[in-house]
Amino acid sequence: MILVTVEAKFSPDDVDEAISLFNAQADDIRLMDGCGHYALFRDIGGDGIAILQHWAATDAFNAYKTSDVFAKLGQDLRPLMTAFPVTRVATIDSV
Repeated sequence: MILVTVEAKFSPDDVDEAISLFNAQADDIRLMDGCGHYALFRDIGGDGIAILQHWAATDAFNAYKTSDVFAKLGQDLRPLMTAFPVTRVATIDSV
């Protein structure tokens, strides 16, 4: 399994818009082959979000990263971000 976390920061005025953009795409992402989990969390500080994703395999995660959904989400979110997102990818052999 592939575990992915993404943390992104936004100005306080743009966080709600960013969350709306994520939520608009979330169901399509959850239906992708190999997606076991896709959840969005708002940072306690209020200026950021974190996304937690589980993918069955690297191939499934790579297919997501090259999908139209991923490209559109990045295109819409990039102008709202106040810093580069921090992404962590880990392989989980057993839980």
